[in-house]
Amino acid sequence: MLQVDVFWVYGIGAMFATAAAAQLKGTKSMLDSRYFSALLIYLSIIFVPEAIWLTWSFPHWESMHVYSSLTDIPTPVVVTFILLDFLIAMIGFWVAYKCIAAGRDYLAHVQWFVGYLAFFFILTNGWDCLAWQRFSWDPTVTGSLWEPGKTMLLGFASSNVAMTLYAMAIPTLLPLIVGGYLWLRNGFRSAGIANASSQALKGIIAYLIGVAITLIIAGISTLAGSYLANMCLPTAVITAIMLALLVLVRGSLFHRLVSWGFRVPR
Repeated sequence: MLQVDVFWVYGIGAMFATAAAAQLKGTKSMLDSRYFSALLIYLSIIFVPEAIWLTWSFPHWESMHVYSSLTDIPTPVVVTFILLDFLIAMIGFWVAYKCIAAGRDYLAHVQWFVGYLAFFFILTNGWDCLAWQRFSWDPTVTGSLWEPGKTMLLGFASSNVAMTLYAMAIPTLLPLIVGGYLWLRNGFRSAGIANASSQALKGIIAYLIGVAITLIIAGISTLAGSYLANMCLPTAVITAIMLALLVLVRGSLFHRLVSWGFRVPR
């Protein structure tokens, strides 16, 4: 969905930087890094083309049902979101890179965690706490546009949108997992860690667990919103409190996860 992609790419950009943290420590500028170039290539040949594909095939779903057809979407809107995908991904990489250069590796990892939490929060809550309904509604199957209260629930899993997302999963996720593993392994080797391969695997697992945690938090906030009559401000506050407890408290789950997966002290 166009609105959530701009948060997702911030997390992806920060992930690219943290996966290559050891290699980036020796660079004077991120523009001199092939890892930053790899991010731009990934966006250019995988992420953005997929977003365009979804917009063309499912304009109602991809726009979170703001628009009902492709002809309704103003061209500047699509162009703006494409530009934002590139820009915000670069900002995510840059912020994490700056943290790494300053010796604040833990803070660099917080960037992708925050990016993914924002991504899932908008995906499930949105601006009215009904985004999960929008996500689970495919007009190409139901034959009708989404309205508040409508949801396909488990039926969405076999919808046309879902089938397209399944097909896109491998080209979207495989480069992140394989590339991340290779970059982490090379970084650990350069740091003289004997079990670099197993430590790199731990790093990938830490990324996956961290992403799962953000999804769980977003799910909790969505449930809280349903009990608060879809009031999104209290829901956002609850989410912010959970985030603060996870990233600021020493010994928290995320703190221990980063230490275990990347050997990074807070």
